Amino acid sequence: MPTHRSSSLSLALAVALMPLPLAAQARPPADRHELGLRLGTFERALDVESDEARRRRAFVELEAAVQAFFSMNLDAVAHSVDAATFALRATPPSEAERYASRLWLHLPQRLVDIDERSMACELRALPTPRGEEDLAAPKDAVFVVRLAGTGTDLLRAPIGELPQRFSLPLPDAEEGDFALQWSVQCGDTTVLQREQGLSLVARRDARLLALAAKDDADEDRDDLEGLTLQSLVRLLRGMTKERREEAVLPGARLLREAEAIAALDRGQHYYSGATEGQFWLRLKTAAGSEHVRLCVPAAPNDATKVPLVLALHGAGGSENLFCDGYGNGAVVRLCQERGWFLCAPRSSGMTGVDLPALVDALAERFPIDRTKVLLIGHSMGAMQSIAQSMRAPSRFRAVAALGGGGSVRKNADLRDLPFFVAAGERDFGRGGALSLSQQLQKAGCTTTWREYPDVEHLAIVQVALPDVFAFFDRALEAARAR
Repeated sequence: MPTHRSSSLSLALAVALMPLPLAAQARPPADRHELGLRLGTFERALDVESDEARRRRAFVELEAAVQAFFSMNLDAVAHSVDAATFALRATPPSEAERYASRLWLHLPQRLVDIDERSMACELRALPTPRGEEDLAAPKDAVFVVRLAGTGTDLLRAPIGELPQRFSLPLPDAEEGDFALQWSVQCGDTTVLQREQGLSLVARRDARLLALAAKDDADEDRDDLEGLTLQSLVRLLRGMTKERREEAVLPGARLLREAEAIAALDRGQHYYSGATEGQFWLRLKTAAGSEHVRLCVPAAPNDATKVPLVLALHGAGGSENLFCDGYGNGAVVRLCQERGWFLCAPRSSGMTGVDLPALVDALAERFPIDRTKVLLIGHSMGAMQSIAQSMRAPSRFRAVAALGGGGSVRKNADLRDLPFFVAAGERDFGRGGALSLSQQLQKAGCTTTWREYPDVEHLAIVQVALPDVFAFFDRALEAARAR
């Protein structure tokens, strides 16, 4: 597979989101966070749409989005993702819906002090796609913002010239993590409704300063709690600034978590297999230290060690991509249904993280069965999964490579490791994936090859995941039968 095509959709996303001087732009570009929200909207719509003709139309639009990523045309990416979402509908969008789809809500911060009582926000619009006409706001178009579950509007105002700045009153609410819903209404019709996260906390700046002081005092601490505290402080500070993550982060919960860690004495543990949920961790391994997002299943315990799925994202992505992006986090749900751990490491390069070292570090704290480690990768992550399995085949129970290839080296232990290799018919990674499948078969490996009709590079993950987990189930059952 040609090198310039081997990276995932997220590689071009990361490059395209490099900051540009605002003076050089007619309108501020959509940021990483906004594109993540739009991709999430598409993934949710795809998940519930079974009509094959509509899905095919959507995949054609997604293919255009991929090409736009590689040409660094960020605006075209957003428009193509929206077009893919519209393609899943039975009827075409109205002019008002097309206009509203070009809008996005910019929040300069996502972790906000309740005592501020209000915050600035800005309603922005993407530039008109090349070859299409400019669309004016419908005369009766109204911009509405509310906090999910309250039924009370925080803001209701007519849409004027864009970008349009507002002072958004903060709700009289307890601190917590909320869904901020915003919509465009024309008369009695809601033509657009979207949602993004908002975290409200008391005494934000003072609490962050206290955490930073604790972090500085313990700068030499390199256990799981110490390294994670350092990481959480940076993450929380980022939520108070323009910096954008592709994920909606639970800032209020992460702040409480950081404070609980800071209150511990050295040697005390906060993280263990007894605590269910998702955690953004940084942990020391034999090879260095790694950032991971770990999903701990319900009620695991030290007496029952359970399987672990390692999910490797595409180039330019992060540990959040599998958990929030591909299939709208379908891999999280599939692991939860089975009571398995899920670990998504942040990685780069063709080899990525030292996975055996990572598994060993996790297993020291969590009840993970090191004989039942399952590996899945997409695009660059697929190549990393192959590189890792070539280096240490005995450390994995099964490997799934989606939309990417890799080189196979003969190894006697490799024949005991089953592989699932898949790509979409429209996937530019298809050639590399097919070559990988053929190499594995030639090396004597048990290999399942799947090609999904009409599917392109991005949707391959959501489409293939049910088959991947059925493959994982069979691999574990075969191991038990030996």
